[in-house]
Amino acid sequence: MTQRRLARECAVEVLYRSDLVGDDPNRVIAELCIRKNPSEEAEVYLRRIVETVERSQDEIDRVLRQHLKRWRLERLTFIDRAILRIGCAELLFFSDVPGKVAINEAVELAKKFGDEKAGRFVNGVLDAIFKSLGRVGDSSQ
Repeated sequence: MTQRRLARECAVEVLYRSDLVGDDPNRVIAELCIRKNPSEEAEVYLRRIVETVERSQDEIDRVLRQHLKRWRLERLTFIDRAILRIGCAELLFFSDVPGKVAINEAVELAKKFGDEKAGRFVNGVLDAIFKSLGRVGDSSQ
């Protein structure tokens, strides 16, 4: 498993627990660092994801709402919402992550923590966001 994938998996747990029961993200990160022993690179990326989602959640949620078809963000499962927020944050704010990589990683998270339908759902939403951003010059498509 790559370090960034580990960071994304941990970020899902942090955002899930924060959204579901209001756990303090920094406390959850500290707990995960003890439990999963990520590399320094993974921990830095985990913190970057969580801080970006926290800081820009209103904008991320606005973009997600624009691209959800027949769904309301509040009606999604906590896991799906966390995964979509991570993927959307990477698409919007992480210029060092190619769009297709962000989408693929989110789909893999959805498959791991959800089911095949979750993977297709996450792919559809994030792909629509990616296309709306006009990142046709994304070198890693």
